Amino acid sequence: MPDKHKITAEEESAMVDEMKKMEYEPLLPIEKKLISYSIGLGIVLLFVFIWMSRTFFPVTTKLESPNAEVKAATATSAPAMPAGVAPAAPAPAAPK
Repeated sequence: MPDKHKITAEEESAMVDEMKKMEYEPLLPIEKKLISYSIGLGIVLLFVFIWMSRTFFPVTTKLESPNAEVKAATATSAPAMPAGVAPAAPAPAAPK
């Protein structure tokens, strides 16, 4: 796929010349307000989401000691099957 956005050295030098001719334009007061409102809203929402996650989705770091069932399952080499699950029957042999 060809690069559509590549510019030639001639175009680049023309663009650099045009940018040098441009005057400095300070931000308008409304632009400054929009920037400050956006940053403020982002900070406020960050704290709201942190509060919500800690309130509604608490993380417990308390480690529980393993019970006898877990100890027994780890002592055997085969993985334990969940209760109520029957082992699958072997597939019948194909006729010859």
